[in-house]
Amino acid sequence: MPRIVVFAVVGALGLGIAFALFRSRAPAAVPIAVVEETAAPTPVPLIVVDVGGAVARPGIVRLSYGTRVADAIAAAGGLAPDADVASLNRAALLRDGARVYVPHYGETPPAGSLGSESETKIDLNHAGAAELESLPGIGPATASRIVRSRDQRPFGKVDELQTRGLVTARVLADIRDLLTLR
Repeated sequence: MPRIVVFAVVGALGLGIAFALFRSRAPAAVPIAVVEETAAPTPVPLIVVDVGGAVARPGIVRLSYGTRVADAIAAAGGLAPDADVASLNRAALLRDGARVYVPHYGETPPAGSLGSESETKIDLNHAGAAELESLPGIGPATASRIVRSRDQRPFGKVDELQTRGLVTARVLADIRDLLTLR
């Protein structure tokens, strides 16, 4: 019987070793990285503005949508020593394609320059929804309807806003002088 005992001991050791090896070969836990999905940053639309007159570096500047005349002047290097800012509205909002002219002392700014008394009008056939929303009586829904209607067929007259059923006669009367068609 001693052989049976030896076989039993060897068998038990073999089973123990096999069990230990099998157990150590179990797949190791794989670390899982949790990645939170974030929305891609929305690019800020740019506008292009012509800055001239009594500024350090007259020329074309690119600015973020929603900037003001003061921002355009700063982007052009600031005011020249002989700048006459009395007639400027430095808080006026800029639009794409606007012209900002800072007069020198004793000079009259050219017509149509933003920041002066004569503000540029919004082009009904090219304005974005955000620009249209800056008009009195035009909210996001109306601005969106105007853009969709214009995309189907450009406006021939400002009065088409009412004939197409986009604004009331009262709103049209309030915004007619603020719009242009190019």
